[in-house]
Amino acid sequence: MDARVAHVVSYIRSNYQRKLTLTEMAAMVNLSRWRFCHLFKLDTGTSPERFLTEVRLEKAKHILETEFLTVKEVMHAVGISDPSYFNRTFKTAYGVTPARWRDSRSNASKKER
Repeated sequence: MDARVAHVVSYIRSNYQRKLTLTEMAAMVNLSRWRFCHLFKLDTGTSPERFLTEVRLEKAKHILETEFLTVKEVMHAVGISDPSYFNRTFKTAYGVTPARWRDSRSNASKKER
């Protein structure tokens, strides 16, 4: 993986809750937006925006499984501000809404006890 892409990937994983723009990510590694997007997709197989969303959804899933926060609190904790976007993308990624995911996980842990 290109060192510049690796740097941005690491930055995204550490700062996923912030509003990150393509311009900011490209500037971080001294590339044009176009060149940055091209290299990022070449190395990761996805766009920077999609990668950021995937990281946010993974973090949201983990929070829903381990903490007692509302879906709205989880959404804000991972840097997403639009509830319908959050529900839609979460459901697309995992097949259920965030609330159903949390409920299914809490029911599963109750059965384990």
